[in-house]
Amino acid sequence: MAVTQIHAIETTLTKAIDYISDPDKTDQTLLISGYNCTPEMAAYEFEMTKKSADKQGGVLAYHLIQSFAPGEVEYYAAHEIGKQLADKHLKGEFEYIIATHIDRDHIHNHIIFNSVPTNGKNKYRSTIPSYFNIREESDRLCHENNLSVIEQPSGNRGKSYKEYTAEKDGTSWKAKLREAIDRCILQARDFEDFLALMKAEDYEVKQGKHIAFRSKDQERFTRAKTLGDRYTEKNIKAQIYGRVNTAPAVKPETKTKTEHTGISLLIDIENRMKIRQSESLSHWAKVKNLKMAAMTVCYLSDNGLLDYSALAAKHDEIKSKRNAALSKIKEIEKRVKELKTQIEDLDTFRKTKPVVEKLDSVIFKDKYRREHETDFILHNAAKQALKIHFPDKRYPLIKTLRAELSELYNEKSKLYPEYYEAKDEMKNISTIKRNVDTLLENPPEREKEKERNNDIIHF
Repeated sequence: MAVTQIHAIETTLTKAIDYISDPDKTDQTLLISGYNCTPEMAAYEFEMTKKSADKQGGVLAYHLIQSFAPGEVEYYAAHEIGKQLADKHLKGEFEYIIATHIDRDHIHNHIIFNSVPTNGKNKYRSTIPSYFNIREESDRLCHENNLSVIEQPSGNRGKSYKEYTAEKDGTSWKAKLREAIDRCILQARDFEDFLALMKAEDYEVKQGKHIAFRSKDQERFTRAKTLGDRYTEKNIKAQIYGRVNTAPAVKPETKTKTEHTGISLLIDIENRMKIRQSESLSHWAKVKNLKMAAMTVCYLSDNGLLDYSALAAKHDEIKSKRNAALSKIKEIEKRVKELKTQIEDLDTFRKTKPVVEKLDSVIFKDKYRREHETDFILHNAAKQALKIHFPDKRYPLIKTLRAELSELYNEKSKLYPEYYEAKDEMKNISTIKRNVDTLLENPPEREKEKERNNDIIHF
């Protein structure tokens, strides 16, 4: 399931691009791509396109946001779906930069695209029909990638003014209920799990034709369907089971011997007062822990990791694999930044060179220099930078540098699946190892005992 929205950027384009390019939100810029532009230079290249088309007024760019349901899609898959959406809707006519943010429960794409096409013809116009085209294309991509799509019921009601102002002030109990449901959907393995988690959030649950919830501060139950389309019982289940049982479309093919999806950390019952005070929640937590312990042992058995030292070695091996892939990507990123700087300096140098050389042929040199002061400053700065880039003064063609840049982007794109596969494996085996540590209570001491007795511990 994905929700889309779009708005025009009329000022501060650079700030908007800086915001969506935040390294902390994009896995250290690994989840940033550009079409017909380089992400770091996007604002400049957008402006050059407008300038060459003589269309510098009005809307600078458009900002399209595509948000996915919590836990339903993985980082790389979400990024690829966003690129497919932009490519399909913009038809290759507009430059764009896409950044996938992973700092919240719900992964979301930010797509900023130029308002002027590269051919310099008609500017983009955001209309109701164009927005519906975006939404329909996003839904189609969700279908193709086995993600849930929310059905739009008839007679859909909007928020009342009272609810809107309360939500804006942070006092809306409906907003708090939505947040609680979102958290529980993210953690739940099935619908029964979801209901137990909602009870742990201090909500009373009433099931019937329409599921409803009531907090301890409310007098009446709130039907979930009144919170919005995605909160009907049918769509809550679609989000839970879609996330747990459906693999993302863009996913590396290499797997471990047996996949044990959904293994989570054991619940610390002793230190969670709310669970200890509730007999039903305590029973649910114990059953869940038994399931997780069984799945943990099954994983260890299937992967031949019944010795703790073997588990630790496997953990280190996967960690090294992840770090190696990340290191390769960072090396490419370093070279990409060098190339982008070189391209920018060469472009500035060559564009300003005719202006500077004309100085020799004009009569009023001081006046000419004053009129073109900016060009002279940029030219000298670029010339000094090029001496550092190319000490032999042999300047390459910009198209040669762009060709290398394109090859690096392709290489980085091929490394993504390797990196995210290792990252997922690291997450799984770290969870397994922590569960084993919890079950053994003190594995280092067990290891010492094992060495003393020259025996092997199995679990």
